[in-house]
Amino acid sequence: MSDQPQPVERPSPVRLPHERLTLPGVRAAWWLLVALSLVAPLSLHLLSPTPPAQEQADGLTAELRGRTFLWRLMSNTQPQLPAKPIKAPPTEPGAAKLKEAEDADWRDLAAHARKIDREHGVTAADAREQLIVHALAVEHPERAVALAAEVSSLSLDVRALLTGLPDAPTASVLDPKSANLQMHDRTFGKGWSAYQRDHARQLAYERQGDIDSARLLNKSLQLRDSRLVPTWSAAALLFLIALLVGGFFWIGTILRHFGGPPGTHAARDWLLSRYPGLPRDLPYITDPIIPWLGFGGWLTGYLLASLALAAMAGQRSMSGLGVLFQAGVGAMVAIGVVQTFARRTPGVPHAARLSIAAHDAHDPPQISLPAAFLAAIRVLAALLPVMVVVVLLLALFGIATNEHPVSGLVFADADPLQLAAIGVSVAVLAPLGEELIFRGFLYRALRMRLGVLPTLFITSLAFSALHPSFGPYFVLSAAFCLAYEWTGSLWTSILLHGLWNGLSFALLVGVAIS
Repeated sequence: MSDQPQPVERPSPVRLPHERLTLPGVRAAWWLLVALSLVAPLSLHLLSPTPPAQEQADGLTAELRGRTFLWRLMSNTQPQLPAKPIKAPPTEPGAAKLKEAEDADWRDLAAHARKIDREHGVTAADAREQLIVHALAVEHPERAVALAAEVSSLSLDVRALLTGLPDAPTASVLDPKSANLQMHDRTFGKGWSAYQRDHARQLAYERQGDIDSARLLNKSLQLRDSRLVPTWSAAALLFLIALLVGGFFWIGTILRHFGGPPGTHAARDWLLSRYPGLPRDLPYITDPIIPWLGFGGWLTGYLLASLALAAMAGQRSMSGLGVLFQAGVGAMVAIGVVQTFARRTPGVPHAARLSIAAHDAHDPPQISLPAAFLAAIRVLAALLPVMVVVVLLLALFGIATNEHPVSGLVFADADPLQLAAIGVSVAVLAPLGEELIFRGFLYRALRMRLGVLPTLFITSLAFSALHPSFGPYFVLSAAFCLAYEWTGSLWTSILLHGLWNGLSFALLVGVAIS
């Protein structure tokens, strides 16, 4: 008896009934309304981007936070040198090249900061101030002094940190007493990360002779490092394990594909045999206007919620609570769309394939919620190597990826309430609302008519158009579609989306506070 997996018999295609949605008025007017509900929100999203200078500044902030975070981890995990002196240490051949590369990298960062400041305005020095604080936090005071020499007007916080440094320009420092008072102010270092602020301030206290304050800060930093290093070391280990598991999955799938009998699809049949797949029922009326009418309605509702929030709260709309409000409205509108156009009642549980949803003999058996979670973990492991390859290819070809607006909020405000609101939004509400619309509604309504690949492409194109960068989000959407197609449960893609967003947000918060 052959050990090869037997091909899975696929059911015959579903015959779509010719259903027409009864709409009052001329049908052409409804198609025009659908077109407006799609074009208007997408146009506002695509044609009203973040100003280039601000976008570059946010990118520089994220890059500097990441560099500080890595420097902090490496400085706490490097082995300690022996206390006894070493006789005439040999010169390493690569040391000069390494220093030359670091200096060239610093010059590129400084040039980038100057360009951002020029685009912001003649008197702006925000980007260079960020770079000065970063240099001080990672113990490169000579670079901070050199960059400060070209800035005519620095903030009091930066001038306080520069006080006591050799060769620091006189106009860039304060007298020791004023610098000490400034660094003890409760608002000192607003907008910097906690580690940048405290480590740079500790070194400044030591230079200025305030040993007691320096010791207190050093003790606090050591306590935080004792928690940070084990946590992120364990996280890095888990990531590597997941990456290896995902890599072995792809290797095994490729070997299974080429090792199967000629004319068979061993890998595909093996995957399909593990879960029931997408049910063959018709959750929505087959009128072609249905997918676009519902999707356009969701886009318009989400846009109106954003405009209403901006009108009521003004600048405060860009906050964690504002993001929570937008995500909550988006999820409610998505539930309303699915419920309105569903052929069965209740519509939302049926779209998600919950156990309380009715099903007939044509439906495959539904998987349980724990099984959907396990499937989401498996897809996540397989997704990680793909995303690593996508990021490397984008970097290789010099294609820039835009920062998500949420990252700017996290970097700007580390208030626990705001961070909790953003966390709930990105890990719970956004996956629920977006998966109900993109997979449970748009993909599901088009799937029976167009097939898997065309529907996956259309859905992923729409998904990536509403996010900052095309490539990574297109790949993510494709993974969410395939997870839904594989298991037949929308809970798989919801959980997968939530896991991806939650892990990304946790990493973002870790970098932001470091």
